[in-house]
Amino acid sequence: MVINNNFALIAYTTTVSSLFLHRKMVLDLLKCFPPLLLLLGLWGPVYPLYALPKNLTKAQWFEIQHIQPSPLQCNKAMHGVNNYTRHCKRQNTFLHDSFQNVAAACELPKIVCKNGRNNCHQSSKPVNLTNCNLTAGKYPNCSYKDSAQYKFFIIACDPPQKRDPPYHLIPVHLDKLV
Repeated sequence: MVINNNFALIAYTTTVSSLFLHRKMVLDLLKCFPPLLLLLGLWGPVYPLYALPKNLTKAQWFEIQHIQPSPLQCNKAMHGVNNYTRHCKRQNTFLHDSFQNVAAACELPKIVCKNGRNNCHQSSKPVNLTNCNLTAGKYPNCSYKDSAQYKFFIIACDPPQKRDPPYHLIPVHLDKLV
């Protein structure tokens, strides 16, 4: 019984000492946080490069970012993309074809994507496209350089979500141009 009580006393003392040290360390760390929080607050919201805007499925966001049946000048076209993220996207490609035609590539044989997943598909024919590269500016005044090309595209495809068109597979990511 004495051994159990001594063990309990040692365990209790160790726990209390440990909690005291942790509390002191946390309080010491908190002293440097107000300037850090102020800096982050002034920096503004930060969005991951591939963040999916609220209320959009991956396929809807793909269509907004990459489908443009008729070519538009990049400064105008990118305004529609950048309004969702509230920042100037550095680079974007618009495929000048319909969503239906682009989605048809999802029915072609699978190939490995750049990220190693096996859900990519290459278009059966090249399409006209426009590459938009950011040259200057800060949102909402983003400036882009246009570059017209004619290439095959590789897209990642997934099963549709509830609010997506009723295809077997739908495009969710533009992986590469070839």
